[in-house]
Amino acid sequence: MKLLITGASGLVGTRLTEVASHAGHDVVVTYNQHQIEGFNGIRADFKNEQQIRRAMQASSPDAVIHLASITDVDLCERDPELANVVNAESTRVIAEECLKAGSYLVNVSTDYVFDGGRGNYREDDQPNPVNTYGRSKLKGEEATRATSDEFCVARTSVVYGWGRGSRPNFGSWVYFELKSGRRVKVVTNQYCSPTLNSHLARMLLEVAERQIPGTIHLAGSSRLSRYEFAQEIAAEFGMNMKLIIPTDAKSSTWIAERPFDSSLNVEKAQQLLSNKPMTIKMALHDFVLERQI
Repeated sequence: MKLLITGASGLVGTRLTEVASHAGHDVVVTYNQHQIEGFNGIRADFKNEQQIRRAMQASSPDAVIHLASITDVDLCERDPELANVVNAESTRVIAEECLKAGSYLVNVSTDYVFDGGRGNYREDDQPNPVNTYGRSKLKGEEATRATSDEFCVARTSVVYGWGRGSRPNFGSWVYFELKSGRRVKVVTNQYCSPTLNSHLARMLLEVAERQIPGTIHLAGSSRLSRYEFAQEIAAEFGMNMKLIIPTDAKSSTWIAERPFDSSLNVEKAQQLLSNKPMTIKMALHDFVLERQI
């Protein structure tokens, strides 16, 4: 399969390019500033529609896994126009090009399309985002469904892992702070479904290989607060859990509102996939092993 991966230099993209290449696929990647070593790369600024179309037409992929997006929630709140262009409009353009080429599209979305009022969200639950990031990603979902013939919207939650030193994620941030003996303040009342990047990469590739249609939640199978997640990381690495200081989300300095419980129900993925969502214990076991590689 000829597979185009957008956002290949990101936390998930770096793992996905490796996994897909090792599986024998012909991998093409898009990049903006950082070219991916060892892969056929096409430069494309996702604020530029014509560059996106040229990248799509030059690669002629059988399938596209679309990861490129602005995931900085507060940046999206400060610059909603930028968020809309990159997270929504670029997705519409990719969906249009997939339709022309007959390519299958996997659009990677987020748990932040939900308002967080109850958690354990299923694929058919009604989205109701509370911030600009979630609204822009929901628009990308809607563009995918309205434009593509063959597609999957794959939502995930709080992705963590190794491989993107320029921008720490929650998991790596907790690890390095505790390793340095620094205290970390972590909210006790924001719940999610933490997802290891290498596990997500394998699930996404399986979806693309099998061309699974519709919407699917690809995330870890454990619902945890951020505080509980940090405690699990500390326990798995044998670090000082007393350095983790509980705090309330209402006291945070975030610009954008966050959903209190955006955890995802992953029963559909558990039933359909060979690469199944993993519990936090299983995922953190791999998180430790991957740190040692």
